[in-house]
Amino acid sequence: MIDASAFNFDAMKEAVGIDPFAQESNKYAEDNRFYKLGKDKNGNGAALIRFLPDSEKGMIQKLFKVNTTITKNGKKRFVSEFSPSSIGQPCPFQEEWQKLWNAGDKEGAKLFGRGIKYIANIKVLKDPANPQNEGKIFLYEMSGAMKDKIQNAVDPSEQDRALGAQPKQLFNPLAGNSFRLVAKKGANGQINYDSSEVVNDVTSIYGSVEEALEDIKKNTHKLSDLIKPESFMPYNKLQDKLRWVTFADVETVVPTGALTAEAAVAATPVVEVTPAVVQTVAQPAVVAKPASNSLDDLLNGLV
Repeated sequence: MIDASAFNFDAMKEAVGIDPFAQESNKYAEDNRFYKLGKDKNGNGAALIRFLPDSEKGMIQKLFKVNTTITKNGKKRFVSEFSPSSIGQPCPFQEEWQKLWNAGDKEGAKLFGRGIKYIANIKVLKDPANPQNEGKIFLYEMSGAMKDKIQNAVDPSEQDRALGAQPKQLFNPLAGNSFRLVAKKGANGQINYDSSEVVNDVTSIYGSVEEALEDIKKNTHKLSDLIKPESFMPYNKLQDKLRWVTFADVETVVPTGALTAEAAVAATPVVEVTPAVVQTVAQPAVVAKPASNSLDDLLNGLV
């Protein structure tokens, strides 16, 4: 039953997880470099995109990401951050996972596991839900399943090739294939991208090599920047987030970058359950093979 005490300042601050008088803004800070596919009320969405190499010829970068959701006394808290363990640096979430795993608490460890994400540059060609995105270049965060879909298109298996599959040039902006990004809500209520597919038609999204070079050099995001130490949240800030998400100190203000309880309701954590303390960043698994001399000219023009 709601009474006057429910509107007490401390009670309301705890309920929303935000101190309105904090010196720093604690609202979840969205990284506008990353593309977000717009979806309708049923969870459906679609866009036409083109994968691009960056100015250093980078195509895909693998990173570890922590997605931790914990509910206590009817309140839900959620943290989503790229883990410095991606580059072999210590991460308090990974340490908590390792501690619980070694203690035999496999289920508890799952709360703090790392998901594997893959990052690439994309150019948005058509976006009916958000036409203002069209023509712009973003970073796109993919799951392992989406990465596999792209890898299988770029480099089909020997079995698929024997059945007639031809490699698709997804990273060739001059003579390559675009990609239909499709989101649908599955029977389990979760959003999936299983219907996403490569467009068979080979097209150019630029009028010339020079135009492509200028756009790629000027507007793509260097994937190598993602694995610089300063690109990750400092260890002490991640510790603060760990304390907050585990309700270790109910008086702790929401750390910068943490989602509010309302925003976390629909979030589903992705966890890694394979025991490992530290893994180094793997080289991108996807390697596009040039389809024409035009792509050779393009890549040769990149630094």
